[in-house]
Amino acid sequence: MRIRGKNPALRFIEQDAYGYDDSMSATYAGVATKTGVLLGIIAVIALYSSYTFSFSQSMGMIITGLIVAPIVAIIAVIITHRRPEIAIFTTIIYAIAEGLFLGLISTFFAYQFGGEIVQMALLGTFGVLAGMLFLYSTGIIRVGPFFRRLMFSMLIGLLFSGLILFVLAITGVARESFYDFYVAIVVISVIVSSLFLLIDFDTITNYVDGGAPKELEWALSLGLVVTIVWIYIELLRLFAILANRRR
Repeated sequence: MRIRGKNPALRFIEQDAYGYDDSMSATYAGVATKTGVLLGIIAVIALYSSYTFSFSQSMGMIITGLIVAPIVAIIAVIITHRRPEIAIFTTIIYAIAEGLFLGLISTFFAYQFGGEIVQMALLGTFGVLAGMLFLYSTGIIRVGPFFRRLMFSMLIGLLFSGLILFVLAITGVARESFYDFYVAIVVISVIVSSLFLLIDFDTITNYVDGGAPKELEWALSLGLVVTIVWIYIELLRLFAILANRRR
């Protein structure tokens, strides 16, 4: 999960600080293309890592990757957040690190619960993306200050709930009785992460319509990709719960 009221790579960007003309402004096609590039890099690295590492032979490397890769990804997001002018480099670093992490975590879930949950999570992620884009483009759900505050508040609530659950899990306090609590957190996380796509779409709209410089397309794409990855992970957890219940 992530804490933000808007795109984390863009909070400190002041458009007036850039000298640019309309011919070099960000476009929706540019953002979509760069989003596709980042997702493509993630997919290639994820597939490579999932076929390269085996849980029976490379457990140490897998654990190291699961720890190091997300740290590198977070650092890349923070740098993009503060230095959007170099986002072309930091976003690619993020995609490589996130691809490694997703490949390893997907392999783990497939090993534990069956490979079909990975396929279901992928299909569900792009289904959610299409659905949220439809809701935003048609104006059925409008993103305003209240919506942003509400989503941010829900995210803070999820963060604290997850922290409480983590403490209870490592201390072994009535673990079984908190299973339903965990399921509820996962379901709410899926909903919240999906709704955060609307904030990403609105952020992209505001910057593109406001004539933001073309170099910001990478930062805008990163914000959208971070949410898509978040949704995939939450759906993976949800389908794992459902698969476990069928056993």
